[in-house]
Amino acid sequence: MCFLAMFRPLQTSSLSYLSLQPQPTSLFLKDQSIKPLSSSQQITMTSARSLLTGSTPLKLEYFNIEGVAEPVRLALSVASIPFDDVRIPFDEWQSKKPTTKHGVLPEMTLPGGEIVTDSMAMLRLVGEADEEGKLYPSDVAKRVKIEQVLGLVGDLTRAWSPSLYLSMRPGRFGYPADWSGEEKDKVVKAVREAFMSEDFPRFMGYFEELVKENGDGFLTGEDLTIADLSAFQQISYFTKGIAEHVPKDCLDSFVGVKGWLERVASHPKIAAYKASKE
Repeated sequence: MCFLAMFRPLQTSSLSYLSLQPQPTSLFLKDQSIKPLSSSQQITMTSARSLLTGSTPLKLEYFNIEGVAEPVRLALSVASIPFDDVRIPFDEWQSKKPTTKHGVLPEMTLPGGEIVTDSMAMLRLVGEADEEGKLYPSDVAKRVKIEQVLGLVGDLTRAWSPSLYLSMRPGRFGYPADWSGEEKDKVVKAVREAFMSEDFPRFMGYFEELVKENGDGFLTGEDLTIADLSAFQQISYFTKGIAEHVPKDCLDSFVGVKGWLERVASHPKIAAYKASKE
């Protein structure tokens, strides 16, 4: 072929012209009997609210403590979603464990029978179902703020975990499973005091700044969100005197955080839920 022939002008026929134009989908369907879906046949997305509500209330199972299920309980209360709050006694856990989906609690059984196993998945799902659209807003910019705070709470929880589980499950840290006595007490005391003197004030400083940035409202703005519920549960834990070597007045230097805790606790639906459990 002549080299110049490669550059001959394209001969545009009616067919080639047609191929360059946008065409109805029907031209490209091998089976011309296929028709577009009617409006009644369109696939619709299941709403979070419809998943969580039905003729019977959803069931939330956890131990008879607050723990990781408490933010979910609070969110359900704020979103006005009825639920059966099932508390599993610790002495029944070994027989209950094989019946759970992943061998862990909490476990949420939806009205339709579906099982949800992750506490953060539960929290986001309930937030999505809030009819006021405040717990987990659809606005992406607002969700980014919420997710950042949830991540910060996760970081705080991971930083505290060795201090907690060293006492509860020493085998995870290379100590005998039945470790006890004076040596254990000294090691646990040293680890927890190190956390309270180093990590705790650093994290509380972060939360103090979040409160200030949002005009002394909530952690991501003027509305209560699932980020507040998650942080509320973890931070308030340190003030209850539950863990040894963690003073109940540990937040006295963080006035903004203390004020924010009070605002969350005084939310009408949260206060009503807490009162019902007393």
